Amino acid sequence: MSDEQKKTTMPRNNRTWLCTVLFMDIVGYSKLSVDRQMMVKQNFSTLVSDSLRILPGEDCIKLDTGDGLAMCYLGAPEDVLYVAVGLRDAFVDVSAICGTCYSVRMGINLGPVKILEDINGQRNTIGDGINAAQRIMSFARPNQLLVSRAYYDVISCLSEENPKMFAYLGVHNDKHVRKYDVYEVLAHQDGERAGVVVADDEELAGAAAMQPAGDLDERILKIVQMQLALIIGPMAAVLVKRAMRKSSSLDQLYRLLAEEIPTEPERERFLSGRERLH
Repeated sequence: MSDEQKKTTMPRNNRTWLCTVLFMDIVGYSKLSVDRQMMVKQNFSTLVSDSLRILPGEDCIKLDTGDGLAMCYLGAPEDVLYVAVGLRDAFVDVSAICGTCYSVRMGINLGPVKILEDINGQRNTIGDGINAAQRIMSFARPNQLLVSRAYYDVISCLSEENPKMFAYLGVHNDKHVRKYDVYEVLAHQDGERAGVVVADDEELAGAAAMQPAGDLDERILKIVQMQLALIIGPMAAVLVKRAMRKSSSLDQLYRLLAEEIPTEPERERFLSGRERLH
């Protein structure tokens, strides 16, 4: 193998990365009966797995913490916010209508993480980036999504609109008296789910001026969201809202959403749903 090939195939192990960490914890999990824990964990795992499918597998390192999950993501930081907002909204819905009612605390941080190989040969992570994400999560109320100052500073720079998604909650101290600036991701904006924006200013201006076309009424959008949710899970609501900013017709909306589906058979299955909307 040439030196150039070695460089391109070198694993990401045994070095430090600056990555986004999403930490989730099921509230009161240890107090549940074993049977109840199994039901809750199965529902939690299904929602999380469906949502994380949108992220490239090679950039995700998922760690089961027993009563929750920690995910280190090496890709674009805003990708994690899309997932986290969708999950937060899904957990709210679950706690309201599901027989396995439970709540989840969520925290996001951007910080240094070292990737290493565990005893089973799987990728694992350690570092302050994870520890800080866990601390941020510990400050959250049930079904609340909080982020650190480091993560907020990155996301807020991507668009003039993004800072409106957050509310500053002040400085919180952990048990070691370490201080953290904490921000909440708002659950609603003007009666709608909050959504991150990564477009440039010109695109935002165009999206704000755009009025939905006649074939994109509320009833149709709910059907499209339902069709997408059957394939990718709770992230559907976030993706439909994001695609709406760039769509002026139902066909265009379907095309943009299809690009978010990872496999061709599922993509074709979703696109076939367009024919049933007549």
